[in-house]
Amino acid sequence: MEKTRFFLAIDPGREKVGMAVLSGEGKIKWMGIVGITNLRQEIEMLQSRFSFQKVVMGGSTGKDKIVGILQELNLEVMLVDERYSSEEARELYFRERFPSFWRRILPLSFLSPRRPYDDWQAVVIGRRYLQNRRDKAFE
Repeated sequence: MEKTRFFLAIDPGREKVGMAVLSGEGKIKWMGIVGITNLRQEIEMLQSRFSFQKVVMGGSTGKDKIVGILQELNLEVMLVDERYSSEEARELYFRERFPSFWRRILPLSFLSPRRPYDDWQAVVIGRRYLQNRRDKAFE
C-alpha cells in the first residue's frame, strides 16, 4: 500500500499565519494559526510528522518573509491566487462548524466567527491549488 502524500497550505500574514496540512485529495489532516515568530519551528515539526515537500501559499500580504523561511527548509513553494479566499473560508468555517438546521434559520451574514479563521483560508488556498493544478504529483 502506497503512503498518502501531503502538502502544506499557508495563508500568509504579517503577524500570524494560517496553515493546514492537506492530503492529495484535499482532506484536512492538521490546521492551525501560528505567530510569525514561531513559524519556522512549527513548519519543521509538521514536516517531520507529515513528510511533505510542497507548500502552497497565497500570493499576497506577508509572503516574502515566509518564502525565505520555506526556501531555507528546501521546500518547493507554489503561489496561488487568494482573492476572495476570506469570504470562501468564512462560508467553509460555518458549513463545517454548524449543522444545516442553523444555517437555514440564520443567514451567514448574521453569524460571526468566534475566532480568526486564517487556518480555514489556508484550507481554501490548498483546495484551490488541487482544483487548478497542472502537475499530477498527488495522484
